Amino acid sequence: MKRELKVYKVGFIVFPGVEELDFVGAWEVLGTLEHFSKEACFKNRTVGTIAGPIKCAHGLTILPDETLSNLSDYDVIVVPGGPGVTQAMKNEQLLSEIRKVYEDGKLICSVCTGSFILAEAGILEGKRATTYHSYVEKLSEYGAIPVKERVVVEGNVITGAGVSATIDAGLKIVEIVFGTNVVKKVAEWIEYIEG
Repeated sequence: MKRELKVYKVGFIVFPGVEELDFVGAWEVLGTLEHFSKEACFKNRTVGTIAGPIKCAHGLTILPDETLSNLSDYDVIVVPGGPGVTQAMKNEQLLSEIRKVYEDGKLICSVCTGSFILAEAGILEGKRATTYHSYVEKLSEYGAIPVKERVVVEGNVITGAGVSATIDAGLKIVEIVFGTNVVKKVAEWIEYIEG
């Protein structure tokens, strides 16, 4: 009897001015899992804060798979940063959906300044968190405990440091869901560590 593939849905939030590498690095890491597991995988989708094409920080244009209305259907949410964070932090629908996902105990991950969207949603209060190195201390203004670490895990919330920490954050998601043996294989596959 063939075992059914367990699919973990991952929603990558995209908004005007999002930093491309903040989400594409983690996207690549999670997508790599298909090479190692016949039982489970991640299904990545882009979730736009607006309908239609989204222009990223460095000119890449993305047509999101869907909008925020279905965020609660996801098992994992990834919130990237970039110069568009300031506007995204004012998006009440985004903040409300993030709160719901958090309250449902689902895994939420930010990369770089995406942590400020989580902070604005109120889910970093009293938690250790990180972000881009020159902004990390500002997290205390939201009641978070700023730490200068590459990746910080607090319950169901993961915060990653600057843009290249997208790979580390993606690997942390793999580790939490599938364990250390699988994360080592993924890291070797993408040549992040030597095999």
